[in-house]
This record gives sequence, structure tokens and C-alpha cells, in this order.
Amino acid sequence: MKVLITNDDGPLNTQYSPYIRPFVQYILQNRPDWQITVCVPHVQKSWIGKAHIAGKHLSLQFLYSKRDSTDDSYWGPYIEPQLRDSIELFPEQKVNEDIPADAIEWILLDGTPASCVNIGLHHFEDKYDLVISGPNVGRNTSAAYITSSGTVGAAMEAVICDDTRAIALSWAFFDGRKDVPNELMERASARSVDVIEHLVGNWSTQADLYSVNVPLIDSIGPETEAYYAPIWENRWTTIYNGPKINRPVNNDIEDGNESKMISFEWMPDFKGHRPSKHCDPDVKYDMDIIEERRICVTPLRAAFHTVPDLVGKLDLGSSTTRSNDESVAVLTIPRNSYIYEPLQQSIARHLHIPILDTLDAAPSGKGKVFQYGDYEDFDLDRVMDSQNYLVNSYIYRKAIIRKHYLSHTIQRYVSKHPGSILKKAYMESYTIDLDYAEFLDDALDENWELRQELEKNDRWWIVKPSMSDKAQGIRVFKTIEDLQNVFDSFDEEDTDEEIDEETVDDNKIIISQLRHFIIQEYMADPLLLPSMGNRKFHIRCYITCKGDLEVYVYDRMLALFAPKPFSALDSEEYSPTDLDKLGCHLTNTCLQSDADKDLAVMEFGNLTDISREDKSKIIEQIHMIAKDIFLAALNVDRMNFQPLRNAFETFGFDFLVDSSFNVKILEINAYPDFKQTGNDLKGLIYELFDDVVKTCVAPFFQEAEEPQNISNFTKVLDTTSNVWE
Repeated sequence: MKVLITNDDGPLNTQYSPYIRPFVQYILQNRPDWQITVCVPHVQKSWIGKAHIAGKHLSLQFLYSKRDSTDDSYWGPYIEPQLRDSIELFPEQKVNEDIPADAIEWILLDGTPASCVNIGLHHFEDKYDLVISGPNVGRNTSAAYITSSGTVGAAMEAVICDDTRAIALSWAFFDGRKDVPNELMERASARSVDVIEHLVGNWSTQADLYSVNVPLIDSIGPETEAYYAPIWENRWTTIYNGPKINRPVNNDIEDGNESKMISFEWMPDFKGHRPSKHCDPDVKYDMDIIEERRICVTPLRAAFHTVPDLVGKLDLGSSTTRSNDESVAVLTIPRNSYIYEPLQQSIARHLHIPILDTLDAAPSGKGKVFQYGDYEDFDLDRVMDSQNYLVNSYIYRKAIIRKHYLSHTIQRYVSKHPGSILKKAYMESYTIDLDYAEFLDDALDENWELRQELEKNDRWWIVKPSMSDKAQGIRVFKTIEDLQNVFDSFDEEDTDEEIDEETVDDNKIIISQLRHFIIQEYMADPLLLPSMGNRKFHIRCYITCKGDLEVYVYDRMLALFAPKPFSALDSEEYSPTDLDKLGCHLTNTCLQSDADKDLAVMEFGNLTDISREDKSKIIEQIHMIAKDIFLAALNVDRMNFQPLRNAFETFGFDFLVDSSFNVKILEINAYPDFKQTGNDLKGLIYELFDDVVKTCVAPFFQEAEEPQNISNFTKVLDTTSNVWE
């Protein structure tokens, strides 16, 4: 974890900033996986809030201290880094042989705490995972202190300037006892880090930053409890004494720059606080918690708004040592992936368990393990242990996620269940196997029904590789000659002229590597919406399967639009090998430029051209289709669809809607690309994973399943795979 540390008390100094050195030393000694950068104001800048000094150009200096130092001595200041491992701000950095290679580097900025954060986040290194501001010398409880605090201001700057998580840490001393032994500061550092790690692993979606106050008392340690608490909205009085009149000795009028006649002395009355009219006498505020010598955690928005619904004791335990029997969640997806934060926050909200990055770090005892990752990351031996290991994917599900398998599954099910909605919800489809374009005629001989349909030349068709994605290899055609031209174009090598002119077809596929193709009737009358420029669209619906087998449809759906307005196909003008002509017929967002993608995805429920009644009709059809798809997979191809009790999976279903509001299923995607939702609609994904965790993950860790309020999940199927129809 990359951490930027700052404060408002300045660099290590026995009088003004005695707490930051022991805190940094503790992290370096006990959290070697934390990569820390320390950037602090060059002098004390307390009581300055989130201020910047407008118009001032800022500069850096560098100090160095021993890792094991017991005092605040240092080398420096220097005007440039002295160690090789410093921040990379210079093309060539000198190495000072007089300074130990493992010395602590202190970057000093002649600005404010907020400026340290702003420059650190944007001008030092790569993205930081966390900003820690502190430990502050003294508490930051109550509205009077927290709104003036440079410590909290720096944390708030991290959120506002870079949307980086931040924690403001303050050590509250009592009875004027600011100076304490190093050993006590080490224990305070340890418990502070415990709280920080807990918050990072259990970050609330409602909080931008946290203000943490730790009591600097002799008994501070693993047993010191932590509680969430709101800010005490107090009222204060003047913090100055005066005026003090300094009259000149003579009666001459003096230049105001030469004399300070009227002045006010800094003299805060730290006992002159009183509650405001907003205070509730029955609520324990941050001031109350810290006065009880307990750790206080206040979740904040970067707008001075508290988060009222996080209350109660933090379950930190008496020790940070993990038991072999402790349950954990393991997220083996990259931390920068689109879904990492929604998933992490949902787990933190509903499960009080550690979140790990690797399965190897999971306990080997009887504790339960939930892993979310790629299919290849699973421990297949553990998968067989249905009681203690939960994963986010089934092992066998080709029956629905490969296009030619899906076609076979639906066709066989409909033949046995002619009343199923799938009979009208799936476009007429055929499959062919092809190694090279020259063998198309032979492939059509083996599928004479398809040949007969194509020879009629009365409909348009679409050809898709069964195992491709992102619109690779999809073409629209009408005749056998068109289809032959399509496959010939796949086998053609790019010419030197095309390469030089950068007109290479990136959408081509290699036929022999894919082999299986599906040829499907093309929808000639899609539903078009004037408000969206009459562009064709498809609906992306996330459907979650739990265990063996419950099926839930997530009713917040997406509408993904083609990049160009729809144009009816014309045999005289349309060429099946001209990719420019495809833009109005394919709705895949991967075909669109980054500038157009914001206009390509909308929430289905917010579309204005479809009435509420018609939207309900569409969603009802989707529910029925989802139910019958999984019944078909269970009953037709059980070898290739095997739901597991200790697994769940969220599939991306794609649907088309015709001009009469009839829904047709296009395809089903495993590990769907959630990122196509975009940033504007990311709240939809947060809510999806919240429902997934509540429905599929939380019950796995609970002895008795608790009823869940799932606002946008609709259960459409509840059955078991060993029941044959």
C-alpha cells in the first residue's frame, strides 16, 4: 500500500511536533509492505484548516533521520534529495554517503498541510492508496477544533483534489501532559495503525475521510476500544485577548508599517465550549468518547457533513493476530479494477471479516474463505469443500455462455417445451463448423436447412463467432455469396498499403482458431428512440445465480446504443465487408470512441421514450426468459451447466427489443465487462454488488440465513439441479 503522510505540526521537533517521528518509525518497522512518503510543512502550520497560500510559489527541502533514533536529531536541511531512493523529481540525484541508505526522508514544503497533500498526490509519484494526516499534537474533536484543523484540512484536500482516501489522526493528551515516553508513543502508534487498517479494509461508501482521535494514556494498547461517533456541534467564544493599545511616545502621525498600535493576543479559552441547539443530550459525541479515554472514529464527507448512521463499537479485537479459524474474504482482482471498490465496500458493510489480496494468505484452519477472482485463480481442490470455500463462478457453464452451445440448449428445450417464452424470444439460428473460408460450401451441405434459408434471399442474417467478444468477427449479410465474401475477408492477409495507411481491420478473426459460428436472423425492426437519435440499442441485464440454484434478475438495467443512427439494410448499397456500414447495426460500446461512450450507455429505467407500462412489459419478459434459460440449461445440457452449492455467478445477459416491445435474447456473458457502465452510472454497479454480497455471500458466513431487503433483485427461479423434468 502506498501511503502519503503529512501533518500540520511540521517536521520532527521535540517542542512542536513530537509525535510524527515515533509514528513513522513504527510503520517502517512493523508494516514493511507500506511504501510511505513523508511530506510536511517546513514549520508548524496548525489551525490553518484546508488553506492554500494563494499566489505563493512553493519549494522543497529535505531532512534525514535515523530509523532507530530516540530523539529528533536529523541531517539537513538540503535543497535536493540526498538518497537514491528519494522521489524522482530530478534527472540525476546525488547520493550523500554520510547519510545511512535506510534513513527516513522528510520532505519539507514551505506551504500548508493541504499544499503538502496536493503536491504530494499530483507531483511526486504514482497513485497513492491512502493519505494519513498526523498524528496531530492534541485532539481534533468538536466542530470548533475540527473545522479549524490543518490535520483534518489536509485529509480533506486529499479527497477534494484527487479523490484519494484519507485519515486524519490526532493524539489527545490529558491534563497538559503533551510530552510522553517513546514507549507510550510506540503503543499509541500500534493501536492507531490497527484502526487505520480496519478502516481501509472496511471503508464506508458514505464516507470520504475519517477523523481518528486516540487517547495518549498510559494504558493505551490492544485492549483500547474504538467507537464511531459524530462531531459535537459546539459553540465557542473568542480565541484572542485584547485589544492591546501601544500608543506612540510622541504625538506625530506614524506610518502604519512602522508601528503596531492596536493588537490582539492569541489566547484561546479551551474550556469555554458549550453545546449548540443541534446537540442531542442522549447522543455520545466525539468529545464524549475521547473523554472516556477511548478511541473515537468520525466518518466525514469532504464538505463538513458527518455520516450519522455509523455508530457503535469497532470490532478490533484485543489482538491483531489472525486466528487460523478466522473467516476471510480474498479479492484476487487488481485493486485498480472497475469493480474492486464496489466489491470491497459491500464486503466491509455486510461482513466483519478481513479482506486479503492472495489466497495463500488465507487461514488453513476451519475458517470460511470467500474468493472473488478470475476463474483460473480458484483452488479447485477447495471448491470441492462446499462448506468452507465460496467462489464467484461456476466451473461448468458452457451451455449458456458459448453462442453455439446456447443455441443448441434453447432449441432442444423448446422442442420439449413448445410453450416456453424462448420459442419467440430467440431469433432463428443455425450453427456451422468451419476451418477455412474455402470449405464454406461443404459446411452448408452439412447444414442443409441453413442452405435452404439462405438460398431464399429474403432475409438478412448476422454471423458471429461462438467464442469471440467485443464484436470481433460479427458481420451482417443476406446471401451465400455475401457470407463467402465475409469469410474470405477473414482469411485475407493485410496488404502493405493497408498497413502503411493504418486501415488494417482490427475486427477480423482467424477462422481456424474459432471454428464454431452461429448464423442468426437479423432483427430488421429494432425499437428506436427519437430522444437518442434513433440509434439501435440492446439491454444489458445482470443476472446472478446462487448455489444450486436460485436465479436473481437485477432490475436496474443498462441500454447500450450504437454509435450511428439506424439505417435499414439495402442490398444495393450495403457491403457485408465494409466495417463503416456496421456502425448503425452493432451496439457494442467497444466499437465507439472514448468521446462517444458517455452517450452510448444509459440506465434503461431513465429512457424517456418508453412508457412505464412498456418498460414493465419488457422487464417481465426478461424475467421469464431468464427463468427458462436456466431451466433449459439444467434439463438439456447438464454436462455443460453444473451449478455448485458453494458458488455464485453474475452473468451479463444481452437483449434486443423490437418495435412491438418483444424481447429477444442475444447472448450471455460470463465475467461481463462491468466497466462499460462508465463512471456516471457506477452507482448502479455499487448497488449490484451490494445486493450480490447480501444475497450470495453474507448467508455463507451466517449460521442461519437472515432475511435480506434486496431492493432491485427479483428472484425468478428457485430449484435444484438434480430434479429432472
